[in-house]
Parts: sequence; structure tokens; C-alpha cells
Amino acid sequence: MKRVIRLKKVLFVANSDRHIKLCHLPYMKMFHDKGYIVHVATNSLEELPYCDKKIDLKLKRNPYSISNLLALKNIRKLVKEEQYELISCHTPVGGFLGRMAVIGRKKKLRTKVIYTAHGFHFYKKSGLISWLLYYPLEKFLSRYSDCVITMNEEDYKIAKKKFHTDVYKIHGIGLNKDRLKTKEKKLKEKLNLNNKYIVTYIAEISKRKRQLEFLKRLKKHEIDKDIVFLLIGDSNIKNVDKKLNKYENVKYLGFKENIGDYIKISDLIISPSHQEGLPQNILEAKYFKKNIIGMNIRGIKDLLEDGSGILVNNIDELVEKIMDVKHNNNKCKTVSIDEYLLENVQIEIRNIINKYIS
Repeated sequence: MKRVIRLKKVLFVANSDRHIKLCHLPYMKMFHDKGYIVHVATNSLEELPYCDKKIDLKLKRNPYSISNLLALKNIRKLVKEEQYELISCHTPVGGFLGRMAVIGRKKKLRTKVIYTAHGFHFYKKSGLISWLLYYPLEKFLSRYSDCVITMNEEDYKIAKKKFHTDVYKIHGIGLNKDRLKTKEKKLKEKLNLNNKYIVTYIAEISKRKRQLEFLKRLKKHEIDKDIVFLLIGDSNIKNVDKKLNKYENVKYLGFKENIGDYIKISDLIISPSHQEGLPQNILEAKYFKKNIIGMNIRGIKDLLEDGSGILVNNIDELVEKIMDVKHNNNKCKTVSIDEYLLENVQIEIRNIINKYIS
């Protein structure tokens, strides 16, 4: 067997290992298989597959956090020492640090920097503060990006018009069919959900995803007693179990690896989120040909305006549509999602990367 000699290095930078695991392992593998040394910098030292070196930068999610000044000092030193051929930046803080690391030395290092925007923190329905905090920073840092990759039409148009670099749009991070394989039989029975109408929301429990706000609004509507709401995802809210357990007909299940099993038993998938890039939970629901209701916002709109789901403008309307779909047995339009599959998105990303590195 021919021995692979690894000489070239690539660095992935992101807020957290969870983001890397959910979004970027296939692309780390892609570089690893091509003979690259793969480094990953996040906020911990957790081991990851296809990673030759893990760096803990002790990041904070807010790009303006004072703690990130030390992280910036460390990553600038790291980039100088390692001489990466490519820095692949993800999440707002990862994008900030990865590009700040090459300011003043980009030509000397010959390092290419690609920033993938999974959803800008400024958007049409965001407040003025988001635009004042994030838009000037992103526009400035675009000068130190060889390209910016976007995932929805709104982000693409803004970046294409305002940023100082090449801009591309891809079909998300890639839907991994292997991750959605169903394994667990009789899951409904195990969860004691037989004869129940199951409405599922898969997302990190957070203010941005609006689970608690949705449940508060839900109490103001008359809901059929056979409806059960499944909430699946990690949480960054303190005492989330206590806050969720006080609602009837709600089951908070935490993070689940076998997400396909839970989508399969669901009658309806919802998303009351008010900020998205290109939501994976909607794509996964489309893959299973499920009924979907989501907010009429960037990202969700990109995926549902083809008729494969119902778009609503507020949470009260979402609750009303849940009842309509249930009572009328409405079926959303089934459409192909081939362009969003992992193998096809990998081709898109590979074609972009090949424009900047040999």
C-alpha cells in the first residue's frame, strides 16, 4: 500500500466541538484523505476524528468578548508557526479569529482563508443593534477572506453587494443520509406515545430558537389533548428541565444521535425560530417527507417556499396551522432534495476550495 506523506496543513476554526461534529467531519476527512495534516481550534481539547492536532483557544461566543483577545493572540502565534495552506473559518467567533490571525501577514504566509457563514447575525428582520455590532465587522474582515461562502439567498445578496471578496452560495453543510438511518423499533411504544399526534421541534434549546416562547404562547390556545410536543436538542438555558417540565404534553428529550428515529415517528415538524442560516432540521424533515411548519424568515423560507412546507409570520399563526394540518390531514408537497445531499454539497465545496489551493 502506497504511503501518504502529509506535508500541507489545514486549520478548522469554530466556536465549539459540537459545531465541528455536526457540520464539518466529512470535510476534515476530505482533507485528511488527500494527505493534509488537519488541525482544529475550538473552545476545548475534545478529541475528534480526522484531526491530527486539537487546539483549545478558550473561545467565547461573543466576538467582542475580552476573553477572545487572548484567543486572538494565541491563534496568530499558531498560524505563524504552523504555516497553514488553508484556514477554514466557521461561526461568528471562528470567522473573526481565523481572519484576524492573518492581518498584516497574509501575503508573507501565503495562507488562504475561507469563511463559511452559516447565517449572518445581521439580517432583514434583526434589530439595529445586530447590524451595528456585526455588519461593519463582517464587511471589514471580508478584506482578509479569499472568499465567503453563504447558504441562503439573503446572505448571498448582501455579501455579494457589500463585501470585498469573492462570494459563493452552497446548499448548506450537506445532508448526511447515514446519520438519518432509523434503528430503534417501537420507539412510539417506548415513549408511551401510541395514539398520540406527535409534533417535533429539533434544535438547540435557546432564546434564538424560541422553544420557551412557543410554549408560553401555546398555553393561550386550545390544543387537542392527544397532541404531544417533542423537543430535541442541547440546551444553553439554565434549569431548562424545570422550565420545560411545567408544560403539559411536552417531552424534552435532550440531544439525540439517532435523530432519524424521532423524525420518522413524528406527524409534524415545526420551527418557531427567528434566526436561521439554512436549517438542517427542515432539510431532515423534507428527507422524510414530513409535514412542516416554519417561520417566514431567511433560511427557512429558502427551503419551504417551494410548497414543501407552510410558512407563517408569528407563533400564534404557527399554533393555528398545527391544528389545521392535524384536523384536515393536509399534506405538504414532496420535492427532491438531491442538491442538498452531502455528496453533492461536497462537490460544491471542493470546487470552491480548488480555486484557492493547489
